Amino acid sequence: MKTIIGIGLGLIGGSMLLGLKKHYPRASFLGIDNKASHLDQAIKLGIISAEAHPEDLKDADVIIVSVPVDVAPEVISDVLGVIGNHTLVFDTGSTKEDLCKALEAHPKRHQFLAAHPIAGTEISGPGAAFADLFEHKTMIVCEIEKTDTKLQNLALECFSKLNMKLR
Repeated sequence: MKTIIGIGLGLIGGSMLLGLKKHYPRASFLGIDNKASHLDQAIKLGIISAEAHPEDLKDADVIIVSVPVDVAPEVISDVLGVIGNHTLVFDTGSTKEDLCKALEAHPKRHQFLAAHPIAGTEISGPGAAFADLFEHKTMIVCEIEKTDTKLQNLALECFSKLNMKLR
């Protein structure tokens, strides 16, 4: 794995990146956040090395989208529109019906995996992120059959590295 990008660098996205960093130390970890302070803090805390730019999405191996569920369909659709043919995109949102319905006809739907980690704390933001947040937690995966088999395996590898239980 060469490049992992997080979109949304708060507790969930930041923790996911930190957890994966332990297992992919040679990968480049980049990030995007609509709050400049979150982006700066994520860099200072070592969650990411730099801000990702739109052209970085094309060559990423994995893109983790951790944004509020009301904006997730638009964000993920936009991301799917610019990624390369071998990029896995998965989300960490809590609800899936509207998201999956919004993406069902997208030409790159097969590169998306709808996922929901059952984890969290009462604290938010990059400063709350920690590498072991997902240890022994459940990851709910939805509509896995709509995701390319190779990309399913990549997602399952990531979740396994985080020591998550799948449902």
